[in-house]
Amino acid sequence: MADDWGKPIADGYNAGLGYALVRPSRTPAGMIGEQLGSHVGSSVEFMDYREYTPGDDLRRVDWSVYGRTDRLVVKLHREEVTPHLDILVDASRSMALADSDKPASVLGLAGALSAAADNARWSRRLYAVGEQNDQVPGGEGNPQGWVWPGFDSRQPLGATPITAGLKLRRRGVRVLISDLLFDSDPWPIVSRLAEGASALFVIQVLATQDANPPWNGDLRLVDSETGLLREVRLDSGARDRYLQRLQTLRQQWSGACRRVDGRLIEFIAEDLAAGWDLRPLVERELLRLS
Repeated sequence: MADDWGKPIADGYNAGLGYALVRPSRTPAGMIGEQLGSHVGSSVEFMDYREYTPGDDLRRVDWSVYGRTDRLVVKLHREEVTPHLDILVDASRSMALADSDKPASVLGLAGALSAAADNARWSRRLYAVGEQNDQVPGGEGNPQGWVWPGFDSRQPLGATPITAGLKLRRRGVRVLISDLLFDSDPWPIVSRLAEGASALFVIQVLATQDANPPWNGDLRLVDSETGLLREVRLDSGARDRYLQRLQTLRQQWSGACRRVDGRLIEFIAEDLAAGWDLRPLVERELLRLS
């Protein structure tokens, strides 16, 4: 992990120590019944049932349950019901916006979620997603050991299928952290992330200048991903159009999340880094006080 990110990650982790992750009450796969035990057992230890879905191995169907209830259910084993958190952080260049707290807040949030996972005794993994999707070395352990690759992706999130190459835990909770500032239909991203997950949360982190840009004067804009330069005059009309487009993007992401019973959570990076107030994550039922 680069030393530049050590302090915000530690600050986020410390803030997260007062919280624990909330266990989802259901899964998209239709799990039924309660968890039968919480003790550690072998990987083949029976723990629970879920409804049969096409493609499941018929050898795992509990035919005795079918005989009593006419319901096809399959047996789940310990590794399938152990709570797990997958954290996906947008590693595109727009996340490292100069003169902003965006990159520090994003990695600090990952640290806070890791602390909450530890308090809840969940396993977890950290991923960098963008041009190439990679598991972050050390991302399953103490954040002090994270080897964050940097915000270097030249392609916006979604240009590469977001789950390509990743070993996301089936029926785990998945959290995507991004500014979401790219002109792409959110549905392919949301639907892929939600597939097989027990819950999906999308956290949008914007810098103050993203959410409330200045509106007077000539500007030289550089595309963070491509490096292309464009000179524009940003007047009040252009600023209004930008804010309207930003609101439309939020509505599109919110609508896509609702289709999979996911949740969109919004932060301003500078406000978050100033005090690490994680109450929005409690209000949206990702975290609880521990």
